[in-house]
Amino acid sequence: MAALSSKAIYGLAAMHVLSHAPHGRAMQVREIAAMTQISHGYLEQLLSILRRNNLISSIRGASGGYKLSRASHEIEVIEIIEALEGPFYKIEGNMGSSLILEYFWGDIETKMRGLFGMKLSELDQAYQPHYYEI
Repeated sequence: MAALSSKAIYGLAAMHVLSHAPHGRAMQVREIAAMTQISHGYLEQLLSILRRNNLISSIRGASGGYKLSRASHEIEVIEIIEALEGPFYKIEGNMGSSLILEYFWGDIETKMRGLFGMKLSELDQAYQPHYYEI
């Protein structure tokens, strides 16, 4: 079964936090780490990858930090995942019997792109915390 690694999940969580920065201000690594429960060192690695892929920008100085490079309604979740994981289902060259399955992989890729094609800003609508009365 294909699954997303912790790198993609944590990166998406960090991007989600940045999308909620008050007035689009830059957030420091320690703030993001506290809100996401991601270790400071690992978060810095993820933010570096996201910055190299032009999803976030960094600002130096005392009031510096990281912020989204575009509005959250312009960033697709799949961009974040592919920046951290690489492209979905990339099949290279003739792999013998795997060519028989190429049709299925193409179909899966199309469906995954449709699912993860949602905008970062839409995550709040999709995610509804559940509260149970006891």
